[in-house]
Amino acid sequence: MRYLLIVSMLLFAVPARAARPPVKEVVAKMQAFYNAARDLKGKFKQVYTDSLYNRKRTSYGYLYVKKPGMMRWNYVKPERKSFIADGKVLWVWEPEDKQAFRNPLSTDTLSSGLTFLLGKGDLSKEFNVAYSDEQLGGPDDLVLKLTPKKPTAQYEHLIIAVKSDDHSVGESMVVKKNNTNHFVFTDLQVNTKLSNGRFRFTPPADTRVIDGTKLKP
Repeated sequence: MRYLLIVSMLLFAVPARAARPPVKEVVAKMQAFYNAARDLKGKFKQVYTDSLYNRKRTSYGYLYVKKPGMMRWNYVKPERKSFIADGKVLWVWEPEDKQAFRNPLSTDTLSSGLTFLLGKGDLSKEFNVAYSDEQLGGPDDLVLKLTPKKPTAQYEHLIIAVKSDDHSVGESMVVKKNNTNHFVFTDLQVNTKLSNGRFRFTPPADTRVIDGTKLKP
């Protein structure tokens, strides 16, 4: 009996987990963070998992973002490639294959679920947002599930891990039927006065340029 009493006292002595703030509040603060960021840079890890064929691919690189509409994803491992958007054109450069794909820039050509980095759109209007039990982010992160109000063939839903201190996104996962695309962002820095030149791209002379709009889907 005494043993049960001690166990009960220990259980009730454990502090309760802090109540999570309302979802709308988290979304508003997250969007405010990216709306206030004129530019940002950091590192990323990308894990693409194809459950249908039981395949997984992990990549690493550096991310640069600047408003309006400029992004650069420099993949450095396991192979070099870059996605470069200057606000009007999206280049996909594969230096090892000596080729570059040129596409007009739109939200459809950007990586699904990552346009929040540009502070674009209104998440509360575009998504149904709720807390998620997905194991993503750190112990203090606020994990949200974003389901598009207008169904899209690009993905079923998004899972994001929002940091509770500054409300930046530490992890983002794009979920489709048979695959997931998981990004982990680290060493993020905002408003570092990135130069526009970082987002300009001129294909090297030995590079074959391919018009992406003429490729068959």
